[in-house]
Amino acid sequence: MDNAAKAIAAYERTLITPDSAYDRYVKGDKKAMTEQQVRGMDTFAKTGCTACHSGPTFNGSANLPMGQGFFMKFPIFPGSVYETKYKLTEDLGRHTVTQQDADKHMWRVPTLRNLTYTAPYFHNGLVKSLDDAVRVMGKVQLNKDLSDKEVQDIVAFLKALDGPFPQQTMPRLPPTPGNLLTAN
Repeated sequence: MDNAAKAIAAYERTLITPDSAYDRYVKGDKKAMTEQQVRGMDTFAKTGCTACHSGPTFNGSANLPMGQGFFMKFPIFPGSVYETKYKLTEDLGRHTVTQQDADKHMWRVPTLRNLTYTAPYFHNGLVKSLDDAVRVMGKVQLNKDLSDKEVQDIVAFLKALDGPFPQQTMPRLPPTPGNLLTAN
C-alpha cells in the first residue's frame, strides 16, 4: 500500500502546468490575461484571499519547507447559511487523525492551480460550481458577501491559473516471445 501511494504521489508531482495565462502575465506578457482576469486577480488580493492562497501554487506561504502542508480553520466565520447548506462543519477535518482539539475543522489549504478540473469543491464535494465555491469562501473565510461581479472576476482569474498539461508518453511492456497461454 505504501509503495502504491508513493508511486501515485510521484506521478502527481509530474503534473505541473507552469505555462498558464497567469504565469505568462507575471513574466511580462501583459496580453496573456484578459481585462476581467486582471480585475479578478486584483479583487482576489483586495478581498483577502491571498492570506491563505499565496505562493507559486496558491496553497499557502511560499516560505514553508517543501512538502509541508499549510492548514487553516474552515470555516473561520461559522453560522452562515452556507455552513448548513453545504454541511461544512460535519467533518472535523485534521482532528480525525490527530485527535487534538486544536485541529478541529483544520484543513490543508489546496492549490488553486487547475481548479476548474477538480469540481466538486471542498472536503465533502457538496459545492458543485466554482462560482458557489468563491461565494462560500468569501463568506465563511473572510466574512464578506461578494457581489456577482466580484465573483465573476475572481472566477475568471482562477481560470487563468489553468495551464496545459505535459505531454505524457505511456510506457509499454516489452513483447514476450512465445505463447503465454499453454494448454495442459
